[in-house]
Amino acid sequence: MLFFVLLVAQQTIATPAAGHPGVGAPTVTIPRVEAEITIDGRLDEPVWSRAAVLTEFWQYEPVDGRPAAERTDVLVWYAPDAIHFGIRAYDRQPDAIRATVADRDNIDGDDHVTIYLDTFNDRRRAFFFAVNPLGVQQDGVRTEGSGGSPGRNFGGNTDESPDYWFESKGRLTDEGYVVELRIPFKSLRYPGDGPQRWGIQVERKVQRTGYVDTWTDARRASASFLAQAGAIDGLHDLERGIVLEAQPFVTASAAGTRDVVTGEFGRDPIDPEVGANVRLGFTNFSVDATVNPDFSQVEADAGQVTVNERFALFFPEKRPFFLTGIELFATPNQLVYTRRIVNPSVGGKVTGKVGGIAIAHLTAVDDYDELGRGDALFNVTRLRHDFAENSLAGVTFTDRSLLDGDDYNRVLAADVRHVFGGMYFIQGQLGGSWTRDATGDHSAPIWNVTVDRTGRSFGFNYALNGIGEAFQSDAGFVPRSGIIDGHIMNRFSLYGAPGALLEQFDVFFGPSRIWRYGDFGWNDAIEGSEFANMTFRLHGGWEIQSRIERSFYVLDPAEYAHYQVATDDALTLYQPLDEVSGPSFELSVNTPAYRLFDARLEAGIGREAIFPEGSEGDVASLGGQLSLRPNGSLRIALSTTYERITRTRDGSEFARTLIPRLKAEFQPTRALFFRAVAEYRSERQAALADARTGAALLLDGAPVPALEQDGLRVDLLASYEPTPGTVAFLGYGSSLTTDDAFEFSRLERTNDGFFIKLAYRFRR
Repeated sequence: MLFFVLLVAQQTIATPAAGHPGVGAPTVTIPRVEAEITIDGRLDEPVWSRAAVLTEFWQYEPVDGRPAAERTDVLVWYAPDAIHFGIRAYDRQPDAIRATVADRDNIDGDDHVTIYLDTFNDRRRAFFFAVNPLGVQQDGVRTEGSGGSPGRNFGGNTDESPDYWFESKGRLTDEGYVVELRIPFKSLRYPGDGPQRWGIQVERKVQRTGYVDTWTDARRASASFLAQAGAIDGLHDLERGIVLEAQPFVTASAAGTRDVVTGEFGRDPIDPEVGANVRLGFTNFSVDATVNPDFSQVEADAGQVTVNERFALFFPEKRPFFLTGIELFATPNQLVYTRRIVNPSVGGKVTGKVGGIAIAHLTAVDDYDELGRGDALFNVTRLRHDFAENSLAGVTFTDRSLLDGDDYNRVLAADVRHVFGGMYFIQGQLGGSWTRDATGDHSAPIWNVTVDRTGRSFGFNYALNGIGEAFQSDAGFVPRSGIIDGHIMNRFSLYGAPGALLEQFDVFFGPSRIWRYGDFGWNDAIEGSEFANMTFRLHGGWEIQSRIERSFYVLDPAEYAHYQVATDDALTLYQPLDEVSGPSFELSVNTPAYRLFDARLEAGIGREAIFPEGSEGDVASLGGQLSLRPNGSLRIALSTTYERITRTRDGSEFARTLIPRLKAEFQPTRALFFRAVAEYRSERQAALADARTGAALLLDGAPVPALEQDGLRVDLLASYEPTPGTVAFLGYGSSLTTDDAFEFSRLERTNDGFFIKLAYRFRR
C-alpha cells in the first residue's frame, strides 16, 4: 500500500499541471510515447496530457530577470521517430497579435516562438525552429563565438539560411494562439545512438510590446546565451538511421540583351541545365555532393550606395549546397566566403562533429575566373576543438589553385576563444597567406587579439587586428590589406522600472584607429574616429537610435599618382588634401510593430573624405521604410535611400544617389508565393576637380568626366514550395535605363531574363 501511495504521488508530481518553471537551468525528463498524431494545432489528443510542460517564462529584453508579462506554456514529448512540441501562448490583447501567412523564414515581424535544441549539449551550437501563430516556419542554426557586436548583449550568430524538414500548424484563439510542431529526428544531428541529453531554450517575441521572453531566466551578464539554457533527457532508442536525400533539379533561362551598336534587342536561346544535390546524413555528420548547383538567388540583392565606397561590399550566401553546415566554417576574420566560388560545376562537402571536434571540409571546381585563366579548384577545411566551458580552438586552411597553371592562393590560420569568469572571453588568431600569380610569389600575415566583457550594465570589447600588405584570401572576404586596425569599445546600459517610459538605455562609445601595417607603433594612424552610439527603448515598442562621431582620414598621394592638373599650359602632378576630419550625426526612429504596419526613418549629416578626388565633403543622407500588412496574405514594403555629397570648398555637388524600392508579396497559402520587386537607381557624379582650386582633374592627360546613371530593375517571382527542397520557381527580371532622372516614359530595356527551376527532394 505504501508503495502504491508513493507511486501515485510521484505521478502526480510529474503531471503537466505542476509544470517545469525555468528557474536557473533545469533538466526536464520528457516522456516517450509510442503514438502517431495529426499536426493540426489543436493539442486535443490524449498524448498531450502526458507531456512535460515548460512554463513560468522570464523576460530578458528589454530588461532581464523579471517574470514574463505574458504566459507561455510549452508541452514536449517524443515518439521513436520525432520530438513533439505544443505551444500555448497566452496574450491579454489577442486582437493585437501579429500573424501573417508569410514566406518561410520571413516571420521576424510577426509574433513568434523559437525552440533551440542544442543536440550535442555543448552550449556552442543549437538548431532552432521558430513558428508564428499560424505555424509558418523559420529555422536555422545559432552559433556562439562566431559573430555579434563588440561589447554586446548575447553575442553569437543566428543563421536562418539552412532549411530543415518539420511539421507545424497554428491557430489564433480567444486567449492568444496555439501551435503544434513535429520535428523528425532525421532533421537533426546528435552524438551517436545511445541515450541523449540535449540543451533546450525557448524564446517568445511579443511584437506589440517588443518584449522577448525565455523559458530559463537568461541574464545579460554572460558571454553565452546557449550556456544559460536548460536541458531535456529521457531520450533513448531514437529511430533515425542513415538519411539519404537527393534533390535533382532543372533550371532554364533565356537572357536578352540590347546591342550597344545596332540598338536591337536580341535573346539568347533557352539554356537548360540539369543538376543535383545529394546528402548522406549520419547522426553526427553528413556528406554532401552537388553537380551544377544553381544560384537560387531569386531576388536581386538590395541596392547599396557605392559612389564613394572604397572597398568590396558583402552579400550573404544563398545557394542551398553551400548553406549546410556553413556555421562550422566561421572564423574571427572571414577567411571562408563561399560566394567567391562564383560558378561551381561540381562540389563535395563533409561537415559534422565527433566528440569535441567539429569538422568541415569543402571541395569545389569553379568555372569562373575574372582574369580568364581557366577553371579553379577550391579546397576549404576547418577543424575546431571544444575545451573548458564554452571555449574553442580551431585551424582553417583554404586553397584556390588553377587547374591549368601554377597560380594559387593558400591561407592557413589558427584561432582560439577562451571564455572565463562567465562574462569574459579572450580571442586570438594567427595565420598567413601564400600566393603565386603573374607578379611572382608573395606572402603576408594575418592576426587578431580581442578581449571582451559582456556584463549587464557594463561591457567592453578591445581588439587589435592586423592584415599584412600582401595578404590575399581568394576563398574569404578580407576587403582590405596592409593595415592594423584597433578599437576600444565600451558599453553602459541602464534599465527602467516596470511600467517606466524608458525601459532600456544603451550607449556604446570609444575610439578606433587604422594604421598602415608597417607604421604601427612608429607613426600616426591614417584613419580613425571617436564615437558614441545611443539607443533608447521606450515603453510600447518604440526605439530611438543616435550616433555622434568625429572621424579623420589621411589621404595617400600615391593613390592619386595618375592624376594631373592643367596649369599655364603644363600638367603638374596632383596633390590631394593631406587630411579630412570632422563631425557627423545620425538619428533613426523605429515604430512598434503594429498589426497593420511598422516604419523606420533615419537621417544623417557629417563631414567625410571624397575619395575619388581626394577632397573634403559634406554628406547628407535620408532613408526609411514603411511595411504594410493590409491582411494576412499581403505584405508591401516601401523603402528609399538618399545620399548627397557636396564639396566643402564651395558647396558644389559631387554626387547624389537616390534608390527607391518597392517589394510586394502575396501568399495565399503557405506553399504558394508571389513577389514583385521594383528598384529605381538614380546616381550622378560630377567631373573630378582639384581639392583646392576646383580646376579639372586629368587622368593620364584626359579630363575625368561627370557620370550619370538612371535605371529601373524589376524582378517578378512565382513559387510553389510544399516542403523544403521541393520547389517550382518561375521568374522574370529586367533592367531598364533612361537618359534623364525619373523620365519613366523614356525607359529602355537593356537586358532581361526569364528563368525556371523545378526541384524535387527525395528523402528516406
